[in-house]
Amino acid sequence: MTVTKFSELLQLEEELMNGSIGEVKNPISESIKEHKGTVDDPIPFPHVIYSGTVRKLVKAVYNFNDANPDYDLYNYMNVLQQHGYTDIDIISVDVTEMNEKCIMALFMALVCGERFYDGLILDAMEKGSVKRWFRRLKELITDN
Repeated sequence: MTVTKFSELLQLEEELMNGSIGEVKNPISESIKEHKGTVDDPIPFPHVIYSGTVRKLVKAVYNFNDANPDYDLYNYMNVLQQHGYTDIDIISVDVTEMNEKCIMALFMALVCGERFYDGLILDAMEKGSVKRWFRRLKELITDN
């Protein structure tokens, strides 16, 4: 693969698509059986434990942002809106016409969104969103 500013991220594609993403810990159905739901024995919230590969993805997105401040990825919603994408669902958005800046804004939205919606990365992986983003990013690099 040709080394580009996207290399760190793209090198994770195969590992992400073929490896473990993570698992949900303490599903409600199991927690209710194991815990009383009292102050002394509360029912724990379900949460996702991500694989090392997903942690590498998060790091790669932040590294890309640090190395490419002109992409302004911390303002990912503004980036998407400036390109005509408003009120989008990042999991189901059509990326066929997006440029590389928008694709990277989706990756940043995913990483940042995980802090507010535990399991967002898992959901995006299971629904094929991340795979579509990788595919589009590779198309854009190949076209240049």
